[in-house]
Amino acid sequence: MTKINNRLVIVIPTHRPNLTAEDKISLSHLKKHLPQYDTFFVIPESISSKAFTSCGYKVVKVNRNFFGTLRKANEMYLSVEFYEIFRNYDYMLIYQLDALIFSNQLEKWTKSGYDFIAAPWFNSVIGYLSYKKGYPSSGGNGGFSLRNIQKFLKILRIVNKTATRKSKNPFTRKLWFLMALLSGKSHKMWLNAPADNYPFNEDGFWSLEAPKYDSTFKVPPFQIAIQFAFERFPHKCFIINKGKLPFGCHAWKKYDEEFWKPYILK
Repeated sequence: MTKINNRLVIVIPTHRPNLTAEDKISLSHLKKHLPQYDTFFVIPESISSKAFTSCGYKVVKVNRNFFGTLRKANEMYLSVEFYEIFRNYDYMLIYQLDALIFSNQLEKWTKSGYDFIAAPWFNSVIGYLSYKKGYPSSGGNGGFSLRNIQKFLKILRIVNKTATRKSKNPFTRKLWFLMALLSGKSHKMWLNAPADNYPFNEDGFWSLEAPKYDSTFKVPPFQIAIQFAFERFPHKCFIINKGKLPFGCHAWKKYDEEFWKPYILK
């Protein structure tokens, strides 16, 4: 099929060499609802592309140090190198293989004015600790998320340029946050380190820290984000969203598979 919009790219990261049954369900939803966009698997350089090219999608291989542990994956999503691969696009939809999509709303969301949109969290502790006056805009899980590539690159370059310390030790990174919290600075730009040194999951950085570096970086409020995606508590989300399905969901099998079963493609 001819691709009709080169502003948008769909990125499917995975470290596994083969596709599971659940992966194939996820891909069937993607192919049904968003077949017209450039789509890439991002995989470690150490595994074969065969299982992925057979799906009809392109493959990008990256340094294997970006895969293998959650920390390494988080560092990939906080690296200039990752977003530079797709710098010729404006927006990136991260579509991990535990996501589902239910309609073609991608262009609508790129026009919404937000730079990071994801399935919203409920009562994030890090969210409350990171802001002086309580929880900010919703924030959400990056496994199914829309990202403004140029804004992401801008933030990363600002953060990395101003860094005065760095550490490969995850405990040291968390100690920085604890020290910022105890000193009352956790609501400020406390990191003073490269973005990939953020001590928690990368979506926390984009939800909570990125807006501190650039006031134009926009994350939607909960009521908007829940129209984009559900993750935890899908029954509750469905009620909040007035009985409507979102654009997509993340971790459907992990969080209440029974709720999602009627909506899964046969």
